[in-house]
Amino acid sequence: MEPERLDLRLWTSMLYGSSGHLAECPDLGPACRSEVPPVPYYHHVALILSETGVDAAYGVTSWLAVEARATLRVVDTTPTYSELDGSPKLVPDDIHHHDRTIVGPGDPWLVLRFAGRIGELATATRFGMSFPLGSTEPDPYALGANGEWHEHTQLGTGTFVPIVGFGLSYRIEPVRLSAAALGLVSVYENGHGYRAPTRVFGGVRGSLPLLSGKLTPYLTVDLAHESTEVWSGVPGGLEGANARTDLLAGAGLAWEFSPTWQLDFNLRARVARFTHAAAFDYPGMVQLAISKSFDLSGGAPKGLATEAMPTPRVVP
Repeated sequence: MEPERLDLRLWTSMLYGSSGHLAECPDLGPACRSEVPPVPYYHHVALILSETGVDAAYGVTSWLAVEARATLRVVDTTPTYSELDGSPKLVPDDIHHHDRTIVGPGDPWLVLRFAGRIGELATATRFGMSFPLGSTEPDPYALGANGEWHEHTQLGTGTFVPIVGFGLSYRIEPVRLSAAALGLVSVYENGHGYRAPTRVFGGVRGSLPLLSGKLTPYLTVDLAHESTEVWSGVPGGLEGANARTDLLAGAGLAWEFSPTWQLDFNLRARVARFTHAAAFDYPGMVQLAISKSFDLSGGAPKGLATEAMPTPRVVP
């Protein structure tokens, strides 16, 4: 790392997901306690989730950098319904799913990165925290059981969440191989009794610089795990996010179109799902980023950062 160097990265990522489940008692609320319980029917939910963020990294010394992240999340949901025979069903006042778009900040991060190098091997270790800025909602399962309107989407966690990560890279001319892992570990409940899922992301990447490093195509394989959300000590039900582990494979291209400026586009497809709990299905995700480096000491940066903080995929 270069002391007094500032790296900025503006990125946006997006995915489309869908989910469907049979709604039956007791999920249909107090009506289930009537003499004639409601007939079960299907819920179908389409979701577009995007996240836009700014990453900043400042080199304090050759082995220490301070990194920060701020994000804005947009969650658009469109529910539809059908009878058991597949015919459309009108549900004008569904308490569970809502045709709406939610926009707001996520929880920002602040991380210290410790780096080292031995020959062609570079390493990085990260320790930090996310801060409870994103909005959270009251217990949707308790409200749903009482037949009350509720919202499952949580833009934040409502708690301080420890962050730990590591990364390493090794150059075997002309290829650079790298691996990274990042974990956001939820350790307690917020004021609504919500303990957000613990999220762990890991991946490997192989890149091949071309045209003196101006163009760098790369391949990636990523594993993303999210534990079950917990409400007042009880795991969330079928409606909300549940534990999932996904394997994604992708490719991208980084283009240094001007000194200290870089564009990065990548596409990742979900190739395997290792959990069978109720969760949104999605084919993959797309991400676009632009990066810029500044030398605050008054000189010219030697080049763009190559070992930036990995960007976790957005998940519903």
